[in-house]
Amino acid sequence: MLEVTKKNEDGLFYNKSILEDGVEFIGLINKQGKMENTIFKNEINLTEERKEMFSMELMLQSSMQSDFDSEFGPVSYTITEREKSKFVSILTFPYLILAIMKKNKDHIAVINKIKTAIRNFDIVNKKSSVKESDCV
Repeated sequence: MLEVTKKNEDGLFYNKSILEDGVEFIGLINKQGKMENTIFKNEINLTEERKEMFSMELMLQSSMQSDFDSEFGPVSYTITEREKSKFVSILTFPYLILAIMKKNKDHIAVINKIKTAIRNFDIVNKKSSVKESDCV
């Protein structure tokens, strides 16, 4: 299958191995609800307007859930299971990561792989920031 990257030259999901069998789409949604980066085997089958509404709704839902962090602790992820797919949302402030996968895919394994990618990306960014500040 074709793997496509949109606006993702150096981003979090530069390594496309995260799109393993059963994972169809991964997107990075900013705090305004805009999809900034995506990689996918199969694009979301929505018009651009509907995609924007969908990503804004996901970010709003995530934001509303954080209103109860002091009582219950922060949300690690949410799962929505639909007729054909699972949708996993992972909040990584200030972003929300959306992963769409086949229903039979082990979402815990995908979540762990995404969290590892986030940690590795953060480590690389911190090292490059330190090197840049050393040069100034």
